[in-house]
Amino acid sequence: MTTERVVRVSASSAQFIAGGGRDAEIHTLREQGAAPGDHVRVVDDKTGDDVALAVADIENSKLRVMALPHEGFTKIDGALLGWRVERALAWRQQLGLVGADCAYHLLHGGGDNVPGFTCDVLGRVAVIYAYADCLRALGVKLAEAVVGFAKLDGAVIKLRARGGAAEVVQDVVGKVDEACVVTEHDVPYEVHPLAVLNVGLFTDMREHRRGLARFAGGKRVLNLFSYTGSLSIACARAGAAAVASVDTSAGVQAWAQGNFIRSKLDWKDARFSFETGDAGRFLARAVRDKERYDLVLIDPPATSSAAGVPWVLGRDYPELIAKAAEVIPSDGMLWLASNAVELGSLGKLAHKGLRVAKRSCAILEQGGLPPEYPTPAVQQHDRYLQTCLLRLS
Repeated sequence: MTTERVVRVSASSAQFIAGGGRDAEIHTLREQGAAPGDHVRVVDDKTGDDVALAVADIENSKLRVMALPHEGFTKIDGALLGWRVERALAWRQQLGLVGADCAYHLLHGGGDNVPGFTCDVLGRVAVIYAYADCLRALGVKLAEAVVGFAKLDGAVIKLRARGGAAEVVQDVVGKVDEACVVTEHDVPYEVHPLAVLNVGLFTDMREHRRGLARFAGGKRVLNLFSYTGSLSIACARAGAAAVASVDTSAGVQAWAQGNFIRSKLDWKDARFSFETGDAGRFLARAVRDKERYDLVLIDPPATSSAAGVPWVLGRDYPELIAKAAEVIPSDGMLWLASNAVELGSLGKLAHKGLRVAKRSCAILEQGGLPPEYPTPAVQQHDRYLQTCLLRLS
């Protein structure tokens, strides 16, 4: 159940919301009588003026701002959510992303005025992430709007709560298959909408996959943390001389091999190799065996304990970069990615690792999120993705 409760905020919080902030940090929600998931009217504590309609996310100490007074909405309901989805869909259509079997990002939190939610469309289904348990009920309404406006078969809402969980909590609207094949720039990938949190394809990497073709042709490529093989496939399709994919999971390696087949690439070809194991151990062996790679790709998770090897991005990334440098010849390239905002500049992190390896580098290219990932200018932390291409000397 939700209530029309009034929550008062400071002048600075009111200004933050008026300036585009959609995830307002408020630590007095419970003290003001708000319960998790309440729909509240936000007012300026000093002037008494209406500021917004929002959802009280007690778990994260945030007001999820859904509408401003000038927009004319009197409640947070299907009509409001439908308006948000319709506008978001129009932008993705303008970008040329929408199609019967296409994979694309439809909603990106506050940038699309649905804070606390993100949504990927995968062919005929949508995967919606809700970032607090109290948002699940509203997530179902959002899913109904997405299915209706995007003309989909169904949607799954996955809870992405703080700290993670052993099992994925999810709700299903309409018809959602266990697996399907989607395309991105006409490249096919198998995805699993009802699987764990990650379904097999990260839409935020779309343009980076496409861009790798400029650098991979004729090169010996090593892809660490290769997951379901999308970066490896991009390089193979671009004519790489060899592509080695390394991941800790035998299951995702088999998934990657299936994706190679879908791109009419013979994964058994001598040019391609798939190794199940830890990236650091792979590099140690590669150094010992004097292997060389012209292009090394590193796109690691923020944290992991796969294969019994603990991994923390901020702590372990520089050391891994140093190890990777040992297998890259002069004028070879190192492509790095990070989804942890708190790490700061990825270029500085790379410099730290390369200094250990006694290598110098030049930054060739830096990147981030594609244009279907809009973010409020006052919420820079929402632009979480960084990529950096380096040429080593």
